[in-house]
Amino acid sequence: MVLRFTLVRLSFVLAVSLGIVFFAFFGIEMASNSSSERPSYNPLPPAHQALTQTARYLSRLVQGDWGTMLVPRGRQTRSVTVGSVLGDAYPKSIILIVLALIIAGGVGIPIGVFAALNRYTPFSLGTMTWTLLGISLPSFSVAALLQLAEITWYRAFGFALLPSGGFGWDAHLVIPSLVLAARPLAYLARIAYLTFDEILDQDYMRTARAKGLLKGMILRAHAYPNAWVPLLTGLSISLRFALGSLPVVEYFLGWPGLGAAVLNAIRSQQSEGVAGMALALGWTFMAPNLLLDILYRRVDPRLNNSRMV
Repeated sequence: MVLRFTLVRLSFVLAVSLGIVFFAFFGIEMASNSSSERPSYNPLPPAHQALTQTARYLSRLVQGDWGTMLVPRGRQTRSVTVGSVLGDAYPKSIILIVLALIIAGGVGIPIGVFAALNRYTPFSLGTMTWTLLGISLPSFSVAALLQLAEITWYRAFGFALLPSGGFGWDAHLVIPSLVLAARPLAYLARIAYLTFDEILDQDYMRTARAKGLLKGMILRAHAYPNAWVPLLTGLSISLRFALGSLPVVEYFLGWPGLGAAVLNAIRSQQSEGVAGMALALGWTFMAPNLLLDILYRRVDPRLNNSRMV
């Protein structure tokens, strides 16, 4: 059953990967045709050209060739492989994403659980209000607010508390990680609150309380096991939030990761670079989701008997 499920999901990943590559070429082709630097007439429609480029690119990709692209070096440009760009930029982005999800899960979930255990209190109401604002606030606004706070601190005390931009495996990680963690943290706090709010009203929870079991024992034995699937789903959606915000955050804060590289490739209309890096970002989202789908069936055995869709 698990093997069949995995094969179905892998076929879905393959289909989405084909779509990512095609629409990357299609988008760049449409942008190039609308540019005044290129002739307006082309005998082949953009979709046909994108399809041809996709087939050619995939035939090279299966051989390990991610393509080439032009990157600026001072006043000149030089040709580099997309694989080398990925090798340099991808780890920088993954570290940010992992740190952001650790912060979001480590802070957001306990806050949501605590708010659910203390329902109908000002803290609970404030938590729900804050999560709505956190989910709705754009990432660049959070980045601007943190940079403004850093500037205010520097003016008040005469020294910088944290670097407000740039790259480094030190304190430079703090502000980009916090910005990426803002929406996932608010979302996970809200999911944890709603999940535990529903679980606490279930009949088996009331029965356990009526038996006189301690609160901690009730939570460990009944609440937490039933909350795993919604929380894991929340982590999956939080990863989507982080990946969606990654290009803006990296570009805004001067972090030379994959998100900023994608934006630079789009701006310079490097089609193979856009296709390769978009595919890497897509796999970064799909691979953990595939693992989570398999993990769901370990956490909740009832899913093994459900229909695969």
